[in-house]
Amino acid sequence: MQPLTPDTFQVFQFHDIAAVTVSSTAPFARDFFNAEYGYHSVTTLPENLPDASLNFRLDQTAPEGFSNHSHKLLARWQYKFAFFPNNIHMDVYGNRAAVSMVHHMMVHPSLRWLAAGHETLLLHAGAVAKNGKSLIFTGKGGAGKTTTTSLVLGCKQGWQIHADDYVFLQNDPEPQSKAYVTRSHLYHDLLNWVPEIHTRLTSWERTRLEFFGALRKYSREGIKWPVRLAPTRLWPGTPVANAASPAGILLLERADISKPAICPVQNLDDTASDLLEMNFSEARHFLTLLKKAGALDDQWLAAWKEKELNLLADLLRKNPIFKLVLPFSQSAKNAQSSLLPLLDDLVR
Repeated sequence: MQPLTPDTFQVFQFHDIAAVTVSSTAPFARDFFNAEYGYHSVTTLPENLPDASLNFRLDQTAPEGFSNHSHKLLARWQYKFAFFPNNIHMDVYGNRAAVSMVHHMMVHPSLRWLAAGHETLLLHAGAVAKNGKSLIFTGKGGAGKTTTTSLVLGCKQGWQIHADDYVFLQNDPEPQSKAYVTRSHLYHDLLNWVPEIHTRLTSWERTRLEFFGALRKYSREGIKWPVRLAPTRLWPGTPVANAASPAGILLLERADISKPAICPVQNLDDTASDLLEMNFSEARHFLTLLKKAGALDDQWLAAWKEKELNLLADLLRKNPIFKLVLPFSQSAKNAQSSLLPLLDDLVR
């Protein structure tokens, strides 16, 4: 085991799958990653664990050989990738607004690629657990992953935190889901479904939520900027389930119905293809950055997609797969009362 120092160097270990290491002299950057990945923080790291390493400098003047990128005018940074057999190294010079974007567009997808090489799928999904079993809520943007996860956790009936935005899924030796605990991404509309969240926000967080909600509406969904909140603050007293046995992967849809409905999914091949497309849509910024830096190889990308497709196909064969159809509109109280009995049946 290699001892680590917290002064300018942080390490976050994700089970036996991979690690993220962050080196920065900027307190703001270190605070961000500690807030985002604090649940997974460690002081020692096993040898030979795959690692996505970031060296971040709070400076926009980089040496020659770095590529430039900006996102929505505010976030600006220069970057360089280096690929090794068990490591992706990222050098970045950027402003304060770049830190969260570098995490979202570079660090997180690098971790996902490393996980796939470790026979683990990092799936875009929310997840909860109960009785040692997990439910995985997945679907395209706007399907209701965060809303459904929040409705379940808000009921306080023995459900545990498992994942907010992504979850690790493994097939061997037995199907298992593992927690990927990050800060929850809150948007203004969620307060309509889980109004008690409002009381857990500071006045500054409430102001930002109102402003970002108005900006999202004004831009017609073009600018979606969340307020991030640690799960321990969002769901005080609710424990984290570190690992669980999947009781169901639930594909979320919306329909003009009066109450939620669950039905089995039959076409597994099409489902695997759809989930692969969704996962890689979430990685589009990462691929753009690789292409700009001249680091995107077509064979490398094809191999990554094939690996995740094979993992998905195996997962769908070994785990119960359902379609969870949610009403377009329903009160939070009615949604909980009609949804929770269906989900409880799956984890008994």
